[in-house]
Amino acid sequence: MLKPLRLLAPLVLLLWLLSGPVAVAQVVPDTTYRKPELPTGPPAPVEPTAPRPQPRVVEQPEPKEEAPEAQLEEQLRFVDKLYFGGNFGLQFGTFTNISLLPTLNYAVTPKFYTGVGGVYHFQSGGGGHSLHHYGGRGFLQLEMFNIGDGTVLAHGEVEALNIARADLGRTTLSIPMVGLGYRQRFSKGFFDLLVLYNGNSDFYNPYNNPVIRAGFNIPFTSR
Repeated sequence: MLKPLRLLAPLVLLLWLLSGPVAVAQVVPDTTYRKPELPTGPPAPVEPTAPRPQPRVVEQPEPKEEAPEAQLEEQLRFVDKLYFGGNFGLQFGTFTNISLLPTLNYAVTPKFYTGVGGVYHFQSGGGGHSLHHYGGRGFLQLEMFNIGDGTVLAHGEVEALNIARADLGRTTLSIPMVGLGYRQRFSKGFFDLLVLYNGNSDFYNPYNNPVIRAGFNIPFTSR
C-alpha cells in the first residue's frame, strides 16, 4: 500500500512544477507596446453626397438717386415755371425803330423754354411819317452750353405784325427770326441779349438785319 503512494508523490510534484510557470504567465499582464497595423487592402468606396441646395438670393435693384435739380423740378408747380418780363430793341438807319415786347415764358425743362408775347413798334422816317405797329409772337429758347457765369442761348420765333403803311393803310406781315444770345442769371431770374436774323425781306418790314434785343425775365413765384 505504501509503495504505490511513494511512486505517486514524485509524479504529483512533477505536475505541479510544470503547471506553475503557465499559471504565472496567465496572471502577469502583457505590457509590451505593439504598433497598430494599418489596413493594406483597397480603400472602401465612399458614396458621394449630393450638394445641399442653396437658397436663391434675389438681388433687389438699388434705388436710383435723382440729381438735386431733377428732384426740385418734380416738386415745382405749373405757376413756379412761369416767367414774366420782356425785351426792348432799338434800331437806327433808314427808319428809327423802337420796339417793346412784353413776354410770358414757361420752363418746359430747366434748359428749354417756350413763350408768347406782345409786340409794339414805333417807327419814324421815310418822309417824316411816324407809324405805329403792333402784333404778337411765339418763341422757343434752348440753353446750349455755359460760358463763364452765363449760357449761350438758341432763339427762334415767329412774329405776326400789323403794319401801318402811309399809302395803303394797314397790312399784316409774318416775320420769322432765328439767332443766338447770351443769358446771364441773377437771383431766380435772368437777363438776355439776343442777336437775330430777320427772315422777311418785305419793304414795309420795320426790322433791319441784324435784330438786336435785350430783355429780362423774372419768375412768378420764389420757387
